[in-house]
This record gives sequence, structure tokens and C-alpha cells, in this order.
Amino acid sequence: MERFDDTLFMTTSQVAELLDVHPSTVKRWCNDGDLSFDKTEGGHRRIHLADVLDLTEERDIPTMLRHFSPYEAHVWTAVNEAAEAGSFEKVHALALGWLDRGKIQRMGWLFREIGRHPRIPFEVFADHCLRGFMVKIGDLWRNGQLRSGEEHMATEMLVETLLRLRDEGGHAAKTTTGNGSNGSRRSADAVHLADRPREAERVAVVGAMEGDRHHLASLCLRIMLERRGWHVFYLGADVPVEDFAAIQQEQDASLVCVSFAPPNTGADMQRCLRVLSEFYDPSSPWSLVMGGNVHPIPETEGVRAPFREVRIFTSLVEFGESLDAGLGRPRDTAV
Repeated sequence: MERFDDTLFMTTSQVAELLDVHPSTVKRWCNDGDLSFDKTEGGHRRIHLADVLDLTEERDIPTMLRHFSPYEAHVWTAVNEAAEAGSFEKVHALALGWLDRGKIQRMGWLFREIGRHPRIPFEVFADHCLRGFMVKIGDLWRNGQLRSGEEHMATEMLVETLLRLRDEGGHAAKTTTGNGSNGSRRSADAVHLADRPREAERVAVVGAMEGDRHHLASLCLRIMLERRGWHVFYLGADVPVEDFAAIQQEQDASLVCVSFAPPNTGADMQRCLRVLSEFYDPSSPWSLVMGGNVHPIPETEGVRAPFREVRIFTSLVEFGESLDAGLGRPRDTAV
């Protein structure tokens, strides 16, 4: 991996975004001689990233690049391409390179910066950045190019990154978990809430299917719901199917979300649907959402009873759009 790119020039708007200042401030710095620049044939300023970094060091201005020396240019290029073109290939290449070199913390910083970027919606980050990276990790592991320990380190770092993003995101609603939030198995009796939600409050139960030791997808669901004002009872990984039903009944939730990942299959989705149907109480109606990277995806068209609604999503963007359209909301909550 090459280090600093001495040909990387930025526009005044890009510099302003990086330094979190107004573009007019950047132009003033240029006019005052505080920031060197070149001009294009059309008269537009172009500022070298190295000069920008020198200015941030002189004035102690924090930026998203502070953790990435001497790869600032690589990170800026990767993040900019993700924000402007929706491509995460360079992000993945950087992360895989750092994973290979044991730079796990740096990898986590990169995903954190992508996840908090104002021009990258969280759903897009989850769908294309996180899931795309984990697909590559899985392929490398299956081909014998990655140790199980390295795969576990990468997964745990992404879990930590998501939890940091959740804390930084100022989630609008409260989440209740069992004993700890590390995704360990827990029973229905482990989840209680002292100040029970109001009946009109949007309440969801979220977790990963039993047998699924990874809960990245369910963590993403949790964050999406919280940012939309839902009160989430988060169960973590490896949750028995009947526990979803028990906690739904206990907390009168209007939405239950179950995530699936290999080795679970479409047959496990069918079993989940069947078991939850047996526990369904029509006096406390709720909608069921299932999703994840499993095959084959079972058909749900025409499958509604006894639930208010049954939906399977392979995209968090699609799930977010359905939430905004009213999926799972209590009947007495306005859409």
C-alpha cells in the first residue's frame, strides 16, 4: 500500500467539509496566505491535502483523518468516493489491508468515520459498507485466506463501532437489554422495564435468531429503529424463537424483528414463522419482520394471518422506507 498521494488536490468545499467550517472561511485563509493553493484554467482554487493537514496541525483543528497517518490521502479518497458515488470498494480494500496487518483499531476508526458521515445514510452504510465488507470477510475465510480468529476480531470491532455510532447518534428512544449487551443468550425473563412505555409508544423487540452468534444485522436494526423514535427491547444474538413472542407479549410490542445469518437458512425462517404463529395473541396485535443473508428466501405473499403483517427484507434501505411508511406502528399512532 502506497502512503501519501502527493497529487491529491481538494476543492474549497471539500476542505470546508473536512475541517467543518464554512467555504468562505477556507477562501479567506487562501486570500490571507494561511493556506497555499493553485488555480485551474477556469480560475478555481485547488488545495493540496498536505497543506490542509499542516494547517490543522498548526491550529489544532480535529478532522476525521487524525487517526490515519500516513494514509490520510487514501482515507480521504475512499470516504469521498463512498459519499459521492456510493462505492465502498476502496473502503473495503483499506480495511482488509489493515486487518491483514493487525491494525484492527484503525479499521474500526475507518468504519466509524464512514458511519457518521453526514452524506452517507445509516441504511446505506449498513447495507453496502458493513454487509459488503462481511461478505468479503466470509469469502476469504472460506477460501482459507483468513483465520477464524481474524474473522472474529473483525466482527467484534464492527460491533464496537456500531455501539459507538449508536451512542454518538443521540438515539431518540430508550433501549432495554438483558444482562449486558454483548449478544449472549438470554431468556424472556431477563428483560424488564421499570418505567413501562405508554400504550401509544412505538415498541419493538429486536434480536438474532437462535444459532446465529453474530448480531451485526440486529444491531443495525436496533439503531435504525431508535433513530426513528422507537423504544427497542434488544435481545442480542442466539435468541430462542419463543423468547421473541414472550417478550412481545410482556411489553405489548407492535413490531418484532428477527435477523438471520448463516448457518441459518430459509427453512429456519419458515420455522420461526410457524413457532411465532403458535404464540400469537390477537388481543395484542403485532407485525413480524425477518431479514438477513439466507437462502432460499421463503415466500410471504398471502401470509398474514395471524399477524398484522409479515415482511422479509434483504435491504435495510427498503426496511427503513417501510418503517417511514408506517410498518409496525400501533393502531393509535398517527402515520
